[in-house]
Amino acid sequence: MTPVALVIVVAVVAVALLWIRLGMRRLRTLRTRRRDGLHLLLNELDDRYDLIPALIAASAGAGVERSRISPVVGARSLAIAMRDQRLDLPERAATENALSAALHELIGVLDGVNHWPFIRVARELQTREQRIAGAVRVHNDLAGTLNSQVSRFPTSLFATLAGVRAVAVFEVPAGLAATDTPAAEDQTELQASTVDKSDENDSGTAAA
Repeated sequence: MTPVALVIVVAVVAVALLWIRLGMRRLRTLRTRRRDGLHLLLNELDDRYDLIPALIAASAGAGVERSRISPVVGARSLAIAMRDQRLDLPERAATENALSAALHELIGVLDGVNHWPFIRVARELQTREQRIAGAVRVHNDLAGTLNSQVSRFPTSLFATLAGVRAVAVFEVPAGLAATDTPAAEDQTELQASTVDKSDENDSGTAAA
């Protein structure tokens, strides 16, 4: 092999190795961004769990019927159970959607409610719902991009070399029935006890 040919071969190999290395780095960066997006989403969901008890506690002072609170209590309990069981994201998405629907039914319209403690927490939850929706979009966009790269040649080769795999998106798969919240009925007595206690807590709270 002539010196010129050897230089060309070395240059081609160097370019190919650099190309592969850059491709692997891009995929790893995308994987990290997707993980960060998921972490943000899960934190937002946990914050929503923490806000709901305050809403339940203030419901009695706002004159909210127990039958309207019960679905929220049940949906929250079920969502937390799914989280603690470390189920896949699509299964968690179904229960989180059920919780969002129950909350929307309860606080979607606050007309006629004059109890400030309830209104304050309800507005915080409405803001939280918007942040959750944004976090879901960010995560799913990143997951979709990553999955596209993993399944398409030549980036699929980079993914194999970098140990990057396809990931689940946070959405309910087509054909999966909407998740019911059977825990709602089971939580009726707990909710009643909570509301009874909130009578004492809210009685000394002045409306803003």
